[in-house]
Amino acid sequence: MKKMFIYKAATLALIFATVGAVSVRAQDDEITSIDDFLEETVPENSESANVSNSDAPAQTSASGVTQLDELSVESEIEAEQAKQAKKAESVATIDAAEMQNTSKTVSKAVNSASGVKVRKSGGMGSEGKVNIRGMEGKNIKVLVNGVPVETQGNLGLDDIPIDQIADIEVYKGYVPARFATDGAGGAINIITKKRPANSIDASYSLSSFNTHKASVTASHLIDSIVGGAGLEVGVSGYFNHSDNDYKFTSPYMKSSTGGDTSIVRDHDRYTSYNVQAFANLMNAWFDQVSLGVSYGAFEKEIQGDVNRIVDAMSEGYNFGATFGLDKKNIFVKDLNLGNHFSFGYGENKVIDTSRVHCRNWYSCDTAKKNVGELSSMGLPKLRTVQSYDFNDLLNLDYQFFKNQIVYWNTLFRYHKEDPEDDVGSEMVGFNTAGFPGKTISVTTGLSLEDNFFDSRLQNLLGFKFHYLKAEISNTSTSLLQQASVESNDYTDFSYDESLMFRIVKPLSIKGSYQHAVRLPTPDELFGDGVRVSAATNLKPEEADNFNVGLSLDLQEIPLFARFRFDGDVFYSYYKNRIHYMGTSQMSVPYFNMDPIRGWGYEGDAKLDVNEWVLLGTNWTFQDLRNIDYNAKQGILEDAIIPNIPRFFMNYMAEFHMGDILNKNDFVKFWWAANYTDEYYYGWKVSSRQSRKIDASFTQDLGIEYSVWENKLAWSFEVDNFMDETVYDKYGESKPGRTFATKIRYSFR
Repeated sequence: MKKMFIYKAATLALIFATVGAVSVRAQDDEITSIDDFLEETVPENSESANVSNSDAPAQTSASGVTQLDELSVESEIEAEQAKQAKKAESVATIDAAEMQNTSKTVSKAVNSASGVKVRKSGGMGSEGKVNIRGMEGKNIKVLVNGVPVETQGNLGLDDIPIDQIADIEVYKGYVPARFATDGAGGAINIITKKRPANSIDASYSLSSFNTHKASVTASHLIDSIVGGAGLEVGVSGYFNHSDNDYKFTSPYMKSSTGGDTSIVRDHDRYTSYNVQAFANLMNAWFDQVSLGVSYGAFEKEIQGDVNRIVDAMSEGYNFGATFGLDKKNIFVKDLNLGNHFSFGYGENKVIDTSRVHCRNWYSCDTAKKNVGELSSMGLPKLRTVQSYDFNDLLNLDYQFFKNQIVYWNTLFRYHKEDPEDDVGSEMVGFNTAGFPGKTISVTTGLSLEDNFFDSRLQNLLGFKFHYLKAEISNTSTSLLQQASVESNDYTDFSYDESLMFRIVKPLSIKGSYQHAVRLPTPDELFGDGVRVSAATNLKPEEADNFNVGLSLDLQEIPLFARFRFDGDVFYSYYKNRIHYMGTSQMSVPYFNMDPIRGWGYEGDAKLDVNEWVLLGTNWTFQDLRNIDYNAKQGILEDAIIPNIPRFFMNYMAEFHMGDILNKNDFVKFWWAANYTDEYYYGWKVSSRQSRKIDASFTQDLGIEYSVWENKLAWSFEVDNFMDETVYDKYGESKPGRTFATKIRYSFR
């Protein structure tokens, strides 16, 4: 494996050196994207000018359009908070607007960042876990415009069209106080676009495995309806479908030679759609009053891995409504207010009433009565869960001195679940759906930003208070007894300190510490009535995260246009990590694990050779280990955490030109690669243990062409064009070579 890595690294170095040698020449201007190109060719007063620089001033309210109404577009207040605070925070920003003409997903975009791995159990619609610096799943908060996605019904990470996203912020081992949410390992914040008024943006992509994705957004502005106020109305939506019928190797089944068995995923079809409508009243007493409604639904077949599943599936729908108020200089100068309320109702079903039950992939039995496929005990399910969500997010900031700003952010959430399962309950004679439960939570964050010496020194101090009240069903040890309802209160605090010092103009250093907290989620507390029982005594997760980093940005160096480097060393101590270890024989709850220690380093380098060529690479090493001996589970002290990649690298090269066939056309070719070193399938007890997940090296190619100032664009991509076998989720192989093409039209 080491020889393979050295060979791959040498090959990549040769490719980079060759491209650089051919393309190198000094340039005064930097053009690395269609937006940069249009800035050079379109007059500043043109209505079609598109500014993508993250340091550019925020667009006015009159040009801001809600893309995902239930996840309303980031307000100017939130954008300004983020712009200032990110200078000191441990965050990487991915420019999703650069990918709007491609078929990439959010998972694909995030997976290219240092310190980040997205682990998926299948194709479109499958469970995806974002892993940041070794921590994953619920340890990582996923937000849209600062609002936790878990409050937004059935919305999945890859359901949001990349066309409707401006930036993706990756917070590593750090969750800012201004987000007013918990989280122990980090956060992904998706920022949706602000579209020009009176515009239409539509796209359609076709990919392997009968995968279709379509999205559309349209808005119209009515000027001066009453006293100079304007009204903006619009709709947006998306549709996703995939058969997901690719071949994969399953570690749960062995062939006659002892190797993993290759299987076609024949029961993994997924469909989802969402439609939103919104209206924004602007320039009344409030700068903006927003109102919106949305409806979405999904349907997903359940794919087997240990044994074949032929009928079981899940489906659901959700309805949402939002109301928002934004005003700058409310009551006093430099006091800005943003308040956004949302309501959501959803129904999710698990339908498992088949008479067919397969013992493995090839041997299936047919019963006279419904036996179900998801439980080895032969228990059918027709479980329906009704859920209600009320959320209110309050954002305030006040600049009381020239270089000092205070932020106050509060998120209130009410969540209620009401599960039913008449089929399973009638068969066994007791409740198999779980019992009603509800949670009330409040997270409030207060942070102070100080800027000294013309902003060369910045300090950000944050403090958050977390409160959770849960009424849950405590299932007794005997399933024949009625569960008792218990009420638990959780109260905890988190705090952080971030410091940035710019030594000279291109060089700055950062340091941060956060004591982070993650509260138990409703599914961890309530259980599901069969496989997962209620956990009334769960403790909140806690983490102490340290980070030291260096940033270098050279824009005037010989032979090259620009060189950027970011490097970090990190250390984390996790306590009371919430974990689930299932068993086929009984219902068990989530529990708190022993402490875990993690450390590592990462780096990210990009080189703008000239206006045609951009090269980049990043690397990550992370080491997570169990601290104490766990006799109950047989986990040794200092054992390496299983199923977590320890070392991986990403590479990229882009070539772009403009004004080729027509004025204001643009073409971009790109190559991207990922290397992941081998890692352990289970807890490491010996360096000689054979069960490892093999190292992998994948490469992607793509081309993008746009005309008419990026109003019409087409792209074609090949992922994993060498068709390498790549593993994920405890040794299950991912799709091999895939193709995708996309067309996008934007009228404004």
